[in-house]
Amino acid sequence: MRVGVEVSVTIRYLAAVLAVLLCSNALAREKTDIVWMSNGDRLTGEIKYLQHGKLLLSTDSLGDVNIEWDEIDRIKSDYDFQFERMDGSRVTGAINPMPDQHKISRMSDETTVDLALGNIVRIAQIEEDFWDRLDGSLSLGYSFTKASDVAQGNVSFRVTHRTEIRSFTFEGSSIVTNDQANEETQRSDLSLTLTRFRNNRWFNSFALGFESNDELGLDLRSSVAAGIGRFLVQTNTSELGLMGGLVASSENLSEGRFPSPQGSISSQENLEGLLGLQYSRFVFDDPTVDLSTKLTVFPSITDSGRTRAQLDINLRWELITDLFWDLAYYNTYDSDPPSGSLSTNDYGVVTSVGWSF
Repeated sequence: MRVGVEVSVTIRYLAAVLAVLLCSNALAREKTDIVWMSNGDRLTGEIKYLQHGKLLLSTDSLGDVNIEWDEIDRIKSDYDFQFERMDGSRVTGAINPMPDQHKISRMSDETTVDLALGNIVRIAQIEEDFWDRLDGSLSLGYSFTKASDVAQGNVSFRVTHRTEIRSFTFEGSSIVTNDQANEETQRSDLSLTLTRFRNNRWFNSFALGFESNDELGLDLRSSVAAGIGRFLVQTNTSELGLMGGLVASSENLSEGRFPSPQGSISSQENLEGLLGLQYSRFVFDDPTVDLSTKLTVFPSITDSGRTRAQLDINLRWELITDLFWDLAYYNTYDSDPPSGSLSTNDYGVVTSVGWSF
């Protein structure tokens, strides 16, 4: 079996395992946190997190409630949280409400720091248990057209484990297409990324990745990347980040699919630059909509004149709590595919339904 197909099967297997393992919920702590609303209402529950301008509160009577951050006056909790501000600085401690509206007092080690609610972009629980620190999603999609006799299936997953100063992200996707000639093609990727958060919205990123693409004649590309970046914009409604770095990769080419202009070459090693731009926008209207765009360009250092690029655009609608519908566009570009493929682009539109946890 080709290595690329093995990667595809591995991704689908891992996604199934994740779905089974993560269906069991960890025991929640006591629901004693208090949220005071601008309209005078008061809610009691467990503050899960603040992200993308919404505070997730788990209650006994109403279940999980998403509250827009600008509709909250004060919050209180006896448990420790990490707060991330617009300038990228992070502090940790319990939450005490202030007499003034839209302010809280963070207490830790007998010291206090006053925080304006409008300056806070992220709140995360400080959990000791590994499973309580996990966030992620799993999505599946399938389409079939009788006129063209083309069937396509896709699966993707993303799991993030975040601590006070770093995060680990494990993600993958696979798209398999079967056409009327009974020829199956696939596009798959799998990656593990470590991000270390620094002061003033700076961060370091290290990644290990694997990908395959039949359209470009790529059986397997294994890569190791390292870079440094900064969030230029970080608010409750949007994020904009830039990153630069280096990528070392090894490419195994598909045998027999494309005639190679380089003779009998079946693999090669590359050193590339990395330039990345990522933008996210969060819309809180009903339904909740998240838009994320990521463009990464890889100018080759060892193969002069060759440039690769990857564009991903994802639009996510929340159908009901934890259930969403995705509309995604991808475009993979290689100015000089080493396999001899006549195509320099592989692009497509994918729809799927998923579950977040």
